[in-house]
Amino acid sequence: MPHLVLEYSGNIRETVDATALFTELHSALAGAGGFRLQDFKSRATRVRTYFIGDGSREQAFVNLDIRTFGGKPPELRTAVSEAALAVLREHFRRTLAETDCDVSVQITELDRPSYARTRSTDHAAGGAA
Repeated sequence: MPHLVLEYSGNIRETVDATALFTELHSALAGAGGFRLQDFKSRATRVRTYFIGDGSREQAFVNLDIRTFGGKPPELRTAVSEAALAVLREHFRRTLAETDCDVSVQITELDRPSYARTRSTDHAAGGAA
């Protein structure tokens, strides 16, 4: 934890280098506090089918959902959101300049008791999920 889930419309101007983008996001968010660098799990999806407003192809979006366990103080959540938004604004600056683009960040707090997982080391040791 946290999981970073990035979705962006297929009409953005940049070619997304997910490795570079997530390297910068991980560093910025770890620097904002509350997360260890090695705990980030991130993925990006280019959304080819989408509809924004009146359907104009000059409308675009970039949305980052940061999924983490609840209980983080509001100040930390704000700092994390602002740090992520700053990175996204820089990476998608051409799209922001050339289209009607909405870049957003949201933090989704997960319920720890209902979150289940297993790890490779658990499996090798015969541990349960």
